[in-house]
Amino acid sequence: MPSVFNIIRGCIYALVLIWTIVCLAIAVHLQNILISSDLTRFVPFAIFVSSASLLILIALLGFGLWKDRNPISTRVELACLGLLGVLWLALGAFLGSSDSGDSDVECFSSADATEPVEMPGFNTETFHAQYRVLEAFSFFNIILLWAFLIMLLFLAIRHHRWGNTHVWLWPVTAYPWFAGPDAQTGKLPAPATAKRSVSTRTQPALNRSQSDRVYAEKEYAQQAYTGGEIYIDRAYERSPPRQPRREDSRRERREERPPAVPEKRPSQRNHQRRPSATRRDTPTKNEAPTYVYMIPHTQPEPARVGDSARQVRDKYLRDASPRR
Repeated sequence: MPSVFNIIRGCIYALVLIWTIVCLAIAVHLQNILISSDLTRFVPFAIFVSSASLLILIALLGFGLWKDRNPISTRVELACLGLLGVLWLALGAFLGSSDSGDSDVECFSSADATEPVEMPGFNTETFHAQYRVLEAFSFFNIILLWAFLIMLLFLAIRHHRWGNTHVWLWPVTAYPWFAGPDAQTGKLPAPATAKRSVSTRTQPALNRSQSDRVYAEKEYAQQAYTGGEIYIDRAYERSPPRQPRREDSRRERREERPPAVPEKRPSQRNHQRRPSATRRDTPTKNEAPTYVYMIPHTQPEPARVGDSARQVRDKYLRDASPRR
């Protein structure tokens, strides 16, 4: 369902649009009948103002159908309303100060331009009536446009002073104009460190006796629901409430020492598995004996080198020496 502001906006724009169509029809009719002169200058100006108003109003109403996707912001709509208000104000001032409203209308045929003839459906009274309608509808549009412009500008300035500086960038159809200063329009929530406007009252903490009583009542309700045996211990009612020790807060805090690293010691289980020194050479129950065989070692005979091999070696060494 549209908001109250959107309903008011739609009704005003619809009335202005209807009266603009009437003014445009009268101006086009006069443009086709009357001859251009100093007394008919208001006709083309009325056609221009009506055409511009139709174009702007259709754009505002058409884009207003998309509430959240309206590309026309508040400042753009204010500028359009100001332009329309100035145009209709100029047209109304021109129609009110012109002598065309008191002039007489004479019709001439195309064959004889000196002898006036009577034209059925149009005469001086008809022209005066159409002129008064055009003037009256112009003033109606002036009143509606300027009233809505002033109202929208007042609401925008009020929200801007409340801290909503983004009001000028939002579409007119999507902003809550009649909401209070705390209205959220798609913004992020207040940070956690911000001061709350409404103070919340915290629930007082329960002492030991009260907590025991609440626990006993819960147990009683649970057993009564399940159909079990009910037994309530009233010891908490006879025992005095536990008081905190005030001297503990005045006690100096001792320095906490890091825990000592335990020394690594061979486990007794592994120690028992190791063979003792007396039975280290004897095989165990699950171990097969190992036999080692000794092979006697004889030293080989030294190699013998003959004289011929020694001479050949000396020859190679002599040839390899550098020449002098």
